[in-house]
Amino acid sequence: MEQYNFDKIGIELKRLRTEHSYTQEQIADDLGCTVSFVSNIENNRAKLNLRILMYYAGLCNVTIDSILNAGKDDARSQDISCTRDAEVLNLLHQFSPDGQEKIIKILKTIKEISLQGMPG
Repeated sequence: MEQYNFDKIGIELKRLRTEHSYTQEQIADDLGCTVSFVSNIENNRAKLNLRILMYYAGLCNVTIDSILNAGKDDARSQDISCTRDAEVLNLLHQFSPDGQEKIIKILKTIKEISLQGMPG
């Protein structure tokens, strides 16, 4: 059976929450619990349950596996890459189509600049 580091899972929950600009108060209101409980979950002072995992996953548009993988002692880079890809897409979708095109052009320019500076 795989071992999970719940300290890391709590840190991942906090990272997801702050990355998506949610407050502990908003989370507590949605879950019908106290801010103290949310803080305790994120700091591994309260037991994590499936309801909490499902809530954070849905709220932040990630999989439960990606949250749990943050707590694996042998987290795989592919899982991390998939999570990062999902986060980038989620952010990109928050912009208008015109804004998305501008962001893509900016990223392509940054990529070109960074490749020019690399030894060939």
